[in-house]
Amino acid sequence: MKSYSASMFVSLLTTDQQEKQHHQQQQNDFDDYSESSREIAELEPETNKTTIIVNNPSNSSRKPMLDVEDTRETWSNNCDYLITTLGGLIGLGSLYRFPYLAFQNGGAAFVVPYVLICVLCGIPLLMMETGLGQFSRKGPVGCWEFAPAMRGIGIASVIISFFGALYYVMIMVWGGLYLFHSFSSIGSRLPWSDDVESEMLKGNTTTTIVSSVERFWNTTILNISDDFDGISTFHWPNVVGLIVMWTIIYLCLWKGIRLTSRVAIFTALFPYIPMIALFIRGMTLDGSWDGLKYYIIPNTQQLLNKKAWIQAAGHVLWAYGIGWGIIPALSSYNRSDYNFYRDIVVTGSTSILTNVFSGFVVFPVLGFMSHKANVSIEQVVSGGPGLAFIVYPKAISLMPFPHFWAITFFFMIFLLGIDSQFVTCESVLTAALDKLDQLYDRSPKRRKIRREFVVAIYVFISFSFGLLMTTRAGFYIFNIFDGYICGAIPLLIICIMELGTVLFAYRTTFTSWFQKCPPTQWPGQTFITHIREVLKRRLTHIWLCWVIVVPIWLFGMLVIAFRTVGPISYESFVYPLSFQIIGYTLTSLAPLSILVYFIYYHLKNTNR
Repeated sequence: MKSYSASMFVSLLTTDQQEKQHHQQQQNDFDDYSESSREIAELEPETNKTTIIVNNPSNSSRKPMLDVEDTRETWSNNCDYLITTLGGLIGLGSLYRFPYLAFQNGGAAFVVPYVLICVLCGIPLLMMETGLGQFSRKGPVGCWEFAPAMRGIGIASVIISFFGALYYVMIMVWGGLYLFHSFSSIGSRLPWSDDVESEMLKGNTTTTIVSSVERFWNTTILNISDDFDGISTFHWPNVVGLIVMWTIIYLCLWKGIRLTSRVAIFTALFPYIPMIALFIRGMTLDGSWDGLKYYIIPNTQQLLNKKAWIQAAGHVLWAYGIGWGIIPALSSYNRSDYNFYRDIVVTGSTSILTNVFSGFVVFPVLGFMSHKANVSIEQVVSGGPGLAFIVYPKAISLMPFPHFWAITFFFMIFLLGIDSQFVTCESVLTAALDKLDQLYDRSPKRRKIRREFVVAIYVFISFSFGLLMTTRAGFYIFNIFDGYICGAIPLLIICIMELGTVLFAYRTTFTSWFQKCPPTQWPGQTFITHIREVLKRRLTHIWLCWVIVVPIWLFGMLVIAFRTVGPISYESFVYPLSFQIIGYTLTSLAPLSILVYFIYYHLKNTNR
């Protein structure tokens, strides 16, 4: 593949008619690729002014000059973008979700597919979404303007982010309650310490240890009911915590990305301190090596478990924010010619290392608990989304100065939650603000709505939805969000549609395939050429992943995921039929929005 000059790249990005005429003579010297590119550019609307013009195309390192009509915010420096993205991707998903998924799926039997999928599929998709947001300078919906019928992909991503924010904020609420109890118990023992006698509940075939930390989680923090009858009763500490958390989130979001990036510098780096301390303490406990072996040495039979691969695939998309609209939202504030290769390498590798390291913090403690109770690792605690709030407090209670470490750790949970909420909420807000700006451009006399007001409306709506998870049955609803609404199936469908649209419709139309097949230049090659020009690298391996590895993985995982679909349950409790219907309806909401918008777009244009 030839390497083209910066002027060629700029001519592909700009949609201003006068600029295209200015470069027309220079483009005539190129081969068939430039001819197809001009045909593609003619399909772009003339009214789009959010372009980048470089005064001296031959100097690709020179700072670009933004079009006077491009009023979009830009990161004040490259470090702000990197830190904010890093903090968002290495958030609660790494510390909270990864350990319990690894525990549920055999430890190393989950870690191996997770790392493999990250390298071969996660990072290539991360690069694709970054390019989409940066080149368009639009959020998760606006970045699909090159294929307007597929804007439903962006809408689906926003839906996932909206529900994901409800999920993350509840983890912050529970962490906040632990933080409150850590402060209030100074001068005495931590309320979940093992001074209270442990119970051993014996069933017919299994033995389950119910320790004081698990009892504290179920009764004091959740006050969980036996079934959905508790949905009509609020657990008031959770309600108060939800109000406090959404108020803090509003104060962090209302001023835009520049305030967000300043806060993220601290919130992204601080959490590593208590994690390292907990790891060191965990490795000094009796039985820690048993837990570590379970985590790092795979069982061949468990390694072939379909569920482990499906959940690893889903968590890769969680860990990188792929399909959530997070990456296009953040990268849309970059300059269009920004070289983001370093950011991809740093965020991609750091995310893998942090997720894996969180297992090194948790599993030595599980090994100790197993050794103390004289049962296997699988039996030491009940699995599920609450695992982190059982194992981490247990480890803290065993450390010197437990109150200090408890306060430090749960403050870290709060910071990680803020990081996760920054990027997740920004995906929704960016899409909403882009749409409002579009309406304002059509009607200049209309008064422009301030960001602070939009954020306030979003926070209030999210708080209202989140109240359901503050009831005594709230954890059952939380489980639907965790495993289904924001689970593997909707994210895999979104990613399949993303990849297909980029490969087959980037800066062209689907109907062009009926006119000439195969085309002179594949649309996906046009996109990878744009990225090559910015990153100044060949990226052959990324292209091969896009056209071979990623499609096989996405379709394969989706087929397996559909085959493993069953009734929604939590531990041994199977949800009632009404909640099964509600759960799967909400799960299908994001994927169906792609189809609904596609039909709407074509009906709208047919009737014109």
